[in-house]
Formats: sequence, C-alpha cells, structure tokens
Amino acid sequence: MPNGSQPANEVRAGQDRLPIEGMTAVVTGGASGIGKGIVKALLRRGARVVIADIEEPVLERAVGELSPLGRVEGVPTDVSDEESVAALAEYVFEAHGACNLLFCNAGVTSGGGGKPWQQEPNDWRWCFGVNVFGVAICAWAFVPRMIASGEPGQVIVTSSGDGGFAPVPTASVYASSKAAASCFTEALNHNLISEGTN
Repeated sequence: MPNGSQPANEVRAGQDRLPIEGMTAVVTGGASGIGKGIVKALLRRGARVVIADIEEPVLERAVGELSPLGRVEGVPTDVSDEESVAALAEYVFEAHGACNLLFCNAGVTSGGGGKPWQQEPNDWRWCFGVNVFGVAICAWAFVPRMIASGEPGQVIVTSSGDGGFAPVPTASVYASSKAAASCFTEALNHNLISEGTN
C-alpha cells in the first residue's frame, strides 16, 4: 500500500483499473454466498486466493470446486477470534510474501427480526462479533503488514444497504452492525490516506 498506489475512488470507478493478475487476495467468508462469488471473479482475473472461512466442510468443498479456475487454498478461520486471524495473516505473509487484496466479507445475520428491545444480548454479541469486530480484527492483523510490505494493496469491506446506508427498523441488530462496519471502513480509509497510503 505504498504512496501513489491506486486511489480508492479509481478502483470503485471500474473493475479493470486495478490489475490484479498475480496478486494475492484473502477473502473472509469466501466459501459461500457473496464471498464465493468474489473468489470466482478474482480467480478468473488471475489472482491467487486464500479463502478464510469458519465452516471447514464448506471450505473444503469450495476449494475443490474452485481449484480448476486458478490458484486457491482454504484456511479455517474465525474472524471474531484474534488468534485465529493473526495465524491467518502470519500464514499468508509467510507463504505468499504479501496480501494485496483483503476482502473483509465474512458476515452473519442476527437471530431474527423484531423490536430492538426484544433482541437477545447474545444476538448482539454474535452479530457484532463477526460483522464489526471481525473487520477490525482483520485490519489489526493485516493492515500493518500490508503497509510494511510496500506492495500495492486494497482493503474491501462488504457492507449492506440494510444499515450500511439506511436504517432498517425490523433488523436492528444486523443493520446496526453494518452501519458500524461502514463507519469503521470510512475511518480506515481516511487514516490510510493521511498515512500516505490508500
């Protein structure tokens, strides 16, 4: 993430502006859903991909299915656990020498809808543990290493229109977690720019 690398708005403006062939990408929650779609797109564009996912059987199936598309491997990871993510970062930098693209995509929904005061405390802890702390923990583990490597890099956080851009009264836990993740991402972006990186 050296000074002078692609500005974030350039990357957002068009997918072809960031040449990712040969780059190393880490995708949390990449064994299914949106994350799996991200992995497919990265492999088709020539990136090496490390899928980090907590569901080991699903992770193994995804790696087997996606291997024909390119270089992909799976590392069982719990993004809400600092030691698990630290081990992931250590592995990625030892095995690949860099992480050019960090996709903080792992996410969960809460136990259900309903009014905010009807949500169980464990729903809040679980949802925020993955959707908010999971993003922060990945940033703690990866961003300092990405900066120190001097390699081009981007951090991409999967948010949602449900909370990320507008409140959703019927999904208060999930929406609140996505709002927090979006605010954290903006703060991360601002600080990386002020550090001379982006």
